[in-house]
Amino acid sequence: MRCWLFLLLCGHAIAGPLMVESRTMAWKAKAEDAPLYAAGWARGDIKMPYLLGGTDVANRINDVLYLSVVGIAAPLKAGKTFQLTESSGELDGTASLDFSVLRNDGRIFSLAMNAEGCGAYCESYVRSYSFDTATGRALSAVDLFTPSGLAVVAKAMQAERKRRYMAQIKALKRQQTALKRSKLSDLSDIEERIAFNEECLGREHQQSSSQQDALSYMRFSLLKNKAAVFSSGRCSAHVNRALDDVDEIDLVLLPKDLAGLLNSYGKALLLEQAKVAPPNDLFEQVLHGKIGNAAITMRLNRPYEDGSFSGVYYYDKYRKVLSLRGVKKDSHLELTEQLAESDQAKINLDITGAQWFGQWLGNNKQVPVILGW
Repeated sequence: MRCWLFLLLCGHAIAGPLMVESRTMAWKAKAEDAPLYAAGWARGDIKMPYLLGGTDVANRINDVLYLSVVGIAAPLKAGKTFQLTESSGELDGTASLDFSVLRNDGRIFSLAMNAEGCGAYCESYVRSYSFDTATGRALSAVDLFTPSGLAVVAKAMQAERKRRYMAQIKALKRQQTALKRSKLSDLSDIEERIAFNEECLGREHQQSSSQQDALSYMRFSLLKNKAAVFSSGRCSAHVNRALDDVDEIDLVLLPKDLAGLLNSYGKALLLEQAKVAPPNDLFEQVLHGKIGNAAITMRLNRPYEDGSFSGVYYYDKYRKVLSLRGVKKDSHLELTEQLAESDQAKINLDITGAQWFGQWLGNNKQVPVILGW
């Protein structure tokens, strides 16, 4: 135990950059009526990162990425391709997927997943993931920032959004004045842009900023220049995106900006201060444990304000991912398997520090459950 704790606290000093390869999804159309968004799958348009080495850290990172992005258990061995299981629905509507590494310096591994999703129309989007390379722990803003720090971030983002829209309106009105003087141009486009940005600014004045805002609508990234970046989505919908010159807004926090916002773990990781153990929070982490004597792997998303959340788990022997929906009530979790059958098993868990204990209930049976880091 003492040896493990020593490695945990000192790991940042001995870890090196992680080795990562790109793997392409192997897929062949099984029917002529395959969805249009899958047209490029057979050409290799779906790519995923895979951490090499087979270490606990690499395995944890792979598990998080493949469970959350693709909806499958991570491949057990290195290779050029990976298979999509029929039960996975995470890539439904995804036309393309690739990644770019943002930071890999032996302390933090951070990457952006760049995708194109299609429904009634296609849109590009980005999902960011960051990890502590000493342990493989997935990093979210709540892991690194104090509650008051997140509240400061939320207010700063709202102020930045207002500033950007006000600046855009002023610039557009200057253009409008110049166009009126020329008497040669159609003013309809510039008037539409002004009206659109004024509407966006009005929305910002109506919204409140809170710690929850920082978690629910902002993407969190860690960059190689040791900056932390919060990104908020654009104001426009697809139909009026052409009017949105502001687009997505980034709030960049440099190390000098972070000191008063971080908790002790965040300071240790981002500012290289005295090492401390990570928090006990197990949401968004890959957990291992048992249902009875059967080994399982589980990952639960962070609960919303109403306590609801989703997640996945699988039996290690079969590696078939099962979806979960749940609700958190204080330190108690109530999970239900999301299956087509009417008889769905339930899992009740109690949060006790860095471990969860409870019962699996199904098929008229009650089986003990234990999960932990």
